[in-house]
Amino acid sequence: MRQGSKPTIRDVAERAGVSLTTVSYVLSGRHGGTTRISEPTQERVKDAVRELGYVPNQAARGMRRGKTDLVAVAIGDLEWPWDRALAAAAAKILPEHGYQPVILLGNAWRQFMLSGGADGVILGFIPEGVLEDETMTELARRGVAQVVISEAMQPAGFDVLAPESEEGIAEGLDFLTANHSRIACIRRAEEGRRTKPSRYSGYVAGMKRAGIPVDDDLVRTSHHRRDLAYQAVLELLQLPEPPTAIFATDDMEALQAVRAAFRLGLRVPEDVQIVGVGNSTEGQESDPALTTVGPDPIFDRVCTMLVDRLEQRSPAEGIRVPAPWTLHLRGTTLQD
Repeated sequence: MRQGSKPTIRDVAERAGVSLTTVSYVLSGRHGGTTRISEPTQERVKDAVRELGYVPNQAARGMRRGKTDLVAVAIGDLEWPWDRALAAAAAKILPEHGYQPVILLGNAWRQFMLSGGADGVILGFIPEGVLEDETMTELARRGVAQVVISEAMQPAGFDVLAPESEEGIAEGLDFLTANHSRIACIRRAEEGRRTKPSRYSGYVAGMKRAGIPVDDDLVRTSHHRRDLAYQAVLELLQLPEPPTAIFATDDMEALQAVRAAFRLGLRVPEDVQIVGVGNSTEGQESDPALTTVGPDPIFDRVCTMLVDRLEQRSPAEGIRVPAPWTLHLRGTTLQD
């Protein structure tokens, strides 16, 4: 073995003094059949694996036998409450059905899945408004199990859990505009071309319904970063005429708003009311608990949908499962 290189199955075979077939047999965990390998030989192989630090290439093994028992979970960032909740649900539920989750960030899932790295994939990282995805189309053609969380996509050889956020966001804005006229908004990103209304456009529509002009000085963009969200709220709450309520288009930004308010010695909800979007576990468990717009818990459902598709209990063409969003009133807007 070359200095600094990763050990291979051939290195294990040489160290143990056995054939490649014997190493493969021992590492696969197979028992019975016509092949018999003595206990001492198996121990020599296992000792060689430990001494060399050999790690089997799961994807390659999966391609050889047509099954990896792995499920990829594609998310944007473990800093985001929504993504963290999906990863936690996968870690809890998938092993109960004999599958191990592999958490992949950003676009890393594409090459991993196209190379046969996992039996299926849960896609929580698809930008809003995307109608189709070439990687998903190719995986569907290959018969790879897929479930995507998407408002815009339709089933096409994969299943869709479809958040239906518009009515819930409208409910959240109507709640705020009934008691406030200076309502700030922390949005995730600038608006681009879209096929469906964004969370920010829900804020604009809610203000318009109430006859309240949108004040650009009260709108900030976080680029989905905690530090920028926190700084934005600090600035908003120190304006000569600060907002009395904040609508954040993601629970992450809303939780940073709570943190910033406390930093300035303000009371939540007495001095400023805060509403997020997502109904994340982190928001539910914060103190005070976060008022938020979102679905009832959906991540367990996403995982079981993927298992059903892996085990061929779903129709080949795919299904669409709606997930309506509502306003969940909690401590950041409710006073004792």
